[in-house]
Amino acid sequence: AIDEALAYFNARKMDLPDTLFDRKAQFVLNGAPFETLLSTTPADPVVLMLARGAAGYRFTAKALQHAVSDVSIERGDVISDGDPFKIWMKVWVSGHLRGTGEALDALVTLTLHLTQRAAIDVAEATVDAKDLQKIRDARLRSD
Repeated sequence: AIDEALAYFNARKMDLPDTLFDRKAQFVLNGAPFETLLSTTPADPVVLMLARGAAGYRFTAKALQHAVSDVSIERGDVISDGDPFKIWMKVWVSGHLRGTGEALDALVTLTLHLTQRAAIDVAEATVDAKDLQKIRDARLRSD
């Protein structure tokens, strides 16, 4: 299902495999839950609706696709330490930044916490702060 989701992302489709994400799946970026990055009221139901589950994935994917117009993601091996509810992998995010055309080649460590039904419950991404700032700056450019 992860490879299917990556293929959809790389094709710029917002489709997802059924049950990939738990409906309340949380997204964490460099230790900060996504809802805290969106709002000063992270428990607000509207914020949670945008930040969690498949909607949270789509919201994040669209922001990344806006910042890096030709973005593509490739993943490395899926690794497990034997815990059936946790896997991790390295992913490479590449493309050209909006506005400057500067090449981006960011390495992301992705840790996925799974439910008993193997849906993603928490997706934690760790990105170098310089690469993350480049993406943020590109997302804000209007050209």
